[in-house]
Order: sequence, then structure tokens, then C-alpha cells
Amino acid sequence: MSFFECNLHAIPEGSDSASRLAFAAKRLGYDGIVISNHSCFIDIFRPRAAFKVNSIDVDFGIEIVGNNPKALGNWISKMRAKYAFIAIHGGSEDINRAACEHPDVDVLLHPEKGRRVLSIAAARAAEHNQVAVGFDLSPLIRLRGITRARRLELIKRNIILARKFNLQIMITTGARSRFDLRTPQELRALAEIAGFESSEIETALNLPGKILELNKRIWLGTGVELL
Repeated sequence: MSFFECNLHAIPEGSDSASRLAFAAKRLGYDGIVISNHSCFIDIFRPRAAFKVNSIDVDFGIEIVGNNPKALGNWISKMRAKYAFIAIHGGSEDINRAACEHPDVDVLLHPEKGRRVLSIAAARAAEHNQVAVGFDLSPLIRLRGITRARRLELIKRNIILARKFNLQIMITTGARSRFDLRTPQELRALAEIAGFESSEIETALNLPGKILELNKRIWLGTGVELL
């Protein structure tokens, strides 16, 4: 089974280059990483250098930030042909639902905002369109006290909804530097604290690799693949 970190942020958004993140992830035990800067930071510094890091798969995606559903749809249409991994930075109900209703979206990240969680309508759309829900576990590392407890409660509520609708899930630290990264074992421990079961964690860490493999296949038509 391959373990992927699915939502890393490199220079200019983060503080480390893509190659530095790749070296760090390899040392920590990952088989692959996806560097997906937010859409306002898409010009990544020297991205090709990351491909020279041996024994780890490096892929580049994008985490799209849209002000409204129409703008989000335009971004998705433009970026799908350029990136093998499309993530959406959610939060509001309109954006969450628009992301889940779009079949070209791979994962919805940060669906919670304030004290709101993913809605039933968005969850149903995600199930229909096979859009995964991403769980950023970095608040469990950075936050303390009541703020941490509240975020943990939101995560648990989204886990319940994901199970109810049999949604695909991913887990991440959303690292912006090599120091934010955690080993797969540490990420498992954080996920267990959040309420995930062991089998769910294994599947979540393996899912980005499967999605990348599927998205890189070339289809000439319905059921016809270019080999």
C-alpha cells in the first residue's frame, strides 16, 4: 500500500521548495506527495527539481479558491487539463455544494466554517460525483484548549456524515514547510484521535495515489483508453 501526503504547499505559498518537501517526505516514509498550492500561488519555484528526488512520486495539483460557484466552475474548467489533482478550498455552503456537484473535482478540503459542517445536500452530491472529502488534521497539532476541542468536534461530525454517505476520504497536515510534515504513523495517530478507524486511515492515505493514477489515463471515448 502506498502512502501519500495530498495537500502540501511550496514556495511561494509555503516556506520550502517543492524539492525540499519531497526530500523530507521521503525521509519520513511517504511513497508520494501532491503539492497543491492555492490558486493565487500557482507559479511554484523550480517545480521540476522535485522530480529529481529518487524513490518518491511527486505530483502537482492545485487547491482552487473561488469567491462564488460560477468563478469556481470557471477555475475547474481551466485547470482540469493542466493538473492531475484538483482540490477545492471549501467553507461556505455554496462553495461546498458547487465543488461536490462537479465531477472534475477530486477532493473538497476545509468544508467546515465557523461551527458549520458539510451539509446533507453537499454530501449526497459528493457521493454521486465521487468527490472525496479532505480532513486537514493540522489544527490538532497547532491549536490548544477550547479552540482545539471545537475543531475536533467539527471533524468528528464530518466523519459521521462521510460514513453515512460512504464518501471517499483523505487526511493531510496541509504542510507549508518540512517542519509541518508528520510521518504516516504520526498522521495515523492524529486520525485515530479525530475518530477514524484503522481501515479508514489506510484507505485515506492510499487514495491520492489511486486518483492520480486514474486521472493520468488517457480516454479517447467512453470505455476506450489510449495505452
